[in-house]
Amino acid sequence: MSESDWKLSEDSTRMIQELIARKMKWDKLKGRQPILSIAAAGIVLFVLYALYRSVIAKSGGNALMMLDLLIANRLLCGGLLVGVFLVMYASLLAKKVESAKEDYESLRIETIERLEASWLKEEEKSASRDQLSSFLFQRYAINIGYKS
Repeated sequence: MSESDWKLSEDSTRMIQELIARKMKWDKLKGRQPILSIAAAGIVLFVLYALYRSVIAKSGGNALMMLDLLIANRLLCGGLLVGVFLVMYASLLAKKVESAKEDYESLRIETIERLEASWLKEEEKSASRDQLSSFLFQRYAINIGYKS
């Protein structure tokens, strides 16, 4: 099914295209989030293990010796910085995912409301709506049948 088969006005076609673009953006961000979270968790666990083995165990509880051992170990300092950076970036990405989801959902609801109104060029409203709805659901997993 191509855009010419949708039998929609030009602004409605642009709205559907924007809905598809927002869904793809949200899916892309959702796909990166678990990978980043696993990488951040792995690096943080590695840094904690290395911190214990090379700093805490060797210092015997002496705070100044812990600090000296931590500063002397460049790999541990670098890993700590990378771990902190990845955790912060994962937090930022989670906020971006939530924002992209809200943008997508608001446009999806607006599209459903507009679809309920008469926005087709021809009087084949029900058949065209069902055809468009099934196409968007099968190809992009976009539900324009129900608001919730």
